Amino acid sequence: MTAPSPPTGVATAAGPVTTRMVHRASRGHQEWWRYAVVYVNEPPLLGAVATEQDVAQRIAQLRRVSRLGVQAIRIGCPPLPGEAGEGVVAAVDELLKRARRTGLRVILRVDPLDPRDEACARFWLSRGADGLDLGPVQESAPVSHARYRELHALLAEHARTEDPILSTRLAPAVQARAADMLHEDWLHHLVDADLLHVASPSELIASVTASLRIRDALGTAGAWLVPDVAEAGTPLLALSGALVVLAMPGAVYLRQGIELGLPVKTSPERDDARVARAAELLEEQRGVPGTPYETIRAALRLRSDHRLGLAPLAWVEELGGPVPAQVLSFLCGDILVVVNLGEEDLPLPEDREVLLASGPLAVGPGARQNLPRHTAVWMWQEPRPPVRDPRARR
Repeated sequence: MTAPSPPTGVATAAGPVTTRMVHRASRGHQEWWRYAVVYVNEPPLLGAVATEQDVAQRIAQLRRVSRLGVQAIRIGCPPLPGEAGEGVVAAVDELLKRARRTGLRVILRVDPLDPRDEACARFWLSRGADGLDLGPVQESAPVSHARYRELHALLAEHARTEDPILSTRLAPAVQARAADMLHEDWLHHLVDADLLHVASPSELIASVTASLRIRDALGTAGAWLVPDVAEAGTPLLALSGALVVLAMPGAVYLRQGIELGLPVKTSPERDDARVARAAELLEEQRGVPGTPYETIRAALRLRSDHRLGLAPLAWVEELGGPVPAQVLSFLCGDILVVVNLGEEDLPLPEDREVLLASGPLAVGPGARQNLPRHTAVWMWQEPRPPVRDPRARR
């Protein structure tokens, strides 16, 4: 698909809904990476100096991450035999086995230009790892097309699992290289970080439309980063942004800490205070509706139930009237997403059921639900059937 479809209208009890489709659902069997949510472990990642305690912490994390609702985790490339004791290598083997039993894939973060990491990737792919993540592509050090082909050959020769993947991420400065990279190389995930920095609905619509147009033409999947509180600006905007990205078709990368409302950790130094704080937040938020953890967990459950990663996407241009400039609205599959980036409350369609919201909804005249500023909501696409008055004569 190379261009958006013409607007189409659907009549509802609340008025016409006019949409513009920009991405169609794929047919037939779809590989796991086309819709996966990847949980990105924060640094320090496993590496050549990893200890048994480091690996044990990652193993203990598996069940919680699985219950959150992701399909894959990303870790650093573990040590090779000879770089660490036999106990560490055995512990990583156990991590891969437990991940498989838990239903999680394991992707290794490697430096594509480091010979040590290539040897490491070769060894751990043969032990059951599911793919390689090459980190962000920087303007100052682009990876050559020949190198990508060599890494694909490494996957084909050494991976023991079905559908191993190669992924990388575009730094903001090289976002425009997406078409060139994807035309030259097969990258399962070319992760788009552009949604971390857009400031308006029109910018987001333009960015996602352009990104999907390139990927759809070449048969690969969209892949998106969920924003953290620092990138979004406020906790409320961060949670609204998470609901936007988690409703997008394709793959999603969720960096550790975002599900608790924490900013993403970028420092390679160990931070015991952050580990303790994350444990406290998890204890406080688990089971409490409306918290970041339970909101993102609910979104991931709905994303899976409604197959949003494989669904079509259409921008909503009219929803009982023209969609205001500061409101983003789109359909992904059978989920209607509305985000209010304006300053005034927005009346919601009365005939649709709210499934999830990033914050409390307001009540307007006539007890109508209103969407407050900087808040996102997921609703059923189809209007609810009217409830018949039981006192009415049949």
